[in-house]
Amino acid sequence: MSYELAASLGRGATSEVFAVVGRDELAIKRLHPHLLGDPRAVARFSAELERTRAIVHPNVARVHAVGEGFLVLERIHGETLAARLAYGPIDESELRVLGAKLADGMAAVHARGIIHRDLKPANVMLAGDEPKIVDFGIARSLACDALATGSRVGTPAYMAPEQWTTGAITPAGDVWALGAILFEAATGRLPFDGFEGGRCPQLIAPAPPAGCSPVLDRVIAACLDRDPARRPTMLALADMLRADERVTQDVGAVAVAPVVAARRRRWPVVAAASVALAAAVYMLFPSGESASALPLPVLPVIATRAPAAAPMPAVEAPSPVVPTHHRVRASRPAPATRRAGETLD
Repeated sequence: MSYELAASLGRGATSEVFAVVGRDELAIKRLHPHLLGDPRAVARFSAELERTRAIVHPNVARVHAVGEGFLVLERIHGETLAARLAYGPIDESELRVLGAKLADGMAAVHARGIIHRDLKPANVMLAGDEPKIVDFGIARSLACDALATGSRVGTPAYMAPEQWTTGAITPAGDVWALGAILFEAATGRLPFDGFEGGRCPQLIAPAPPAGCSPVLDRVIAACLDRDPARRPTMLALADMLRADERVTQDVGAVAVAPVVAARRRRWPVVAAASVALAAAVYMLFPSGESASALPLPVLPVIATRAPAAAPMPAVEAPSPVVPTHHRVRASRPAPATRRAGETLD
């Protein structure tokens, strides 16, 4: 099948993306002309993208076909996450949903043995409610040697420390990149800065706290752990981002309920013990004998509902002192009609 190229949609260091005439749902990514004559560049391009073709996930841009120096991929109508962040941070509830979907997509990528190596806001497209991970141009297969040879490849602000030191290419590097994305989206700034002159601040200082909710802080801190072995998997990250902090509170409430129920069921046992003790006293002291010399046990008072009886004559007695926490407050008057812009306590 042949495709006619339309306007350019974007240009990178090694390739350019074009619209397709008559096919609004497709785009063509093509190597730059000066690289088309390099057999090794074409071979790497085709091999890496042939593997990404097998990834089918709603949060990963679909690759439909691969040719010599070009590929046909899903065209996403929307803006990049980088463009969205230019307007400011993202609300945390929205960010947690977005982050969980990105983690789901990257889990599918890793399951196919692919490492993205350049996960960043510019490589995340926002298509409605679904983020789409794009640009696997420098992706690497797990089947290859885990150590990169030659230059370090990636975007410095989102590269893990081990990519700078040993050049190690593992899924943990993508996890670090997702943590940097979440930090930036939540705070409006990068976790590290000062990359001028080839400097790498990730190697000098730990990541600063993001200052978000406990759940999101834990996720970001876990992603930006300097030890790649301690970073969670993408699947674990998705679960962490979807965790509800109210679960802990609900569990506590459930744990209290049986205790209260047990206390309510305790009075029949105490009542039965009282009856047994009274019977024992009666057997020891038959009618006519006095047991006043013996100390009487102190029993708890059990409040029970008494049967209906004849009304007792009214006896005037002092009013009992009601504890403060049991006093009945006088009912409040009905609130006034709410006015526009007014809040009532």
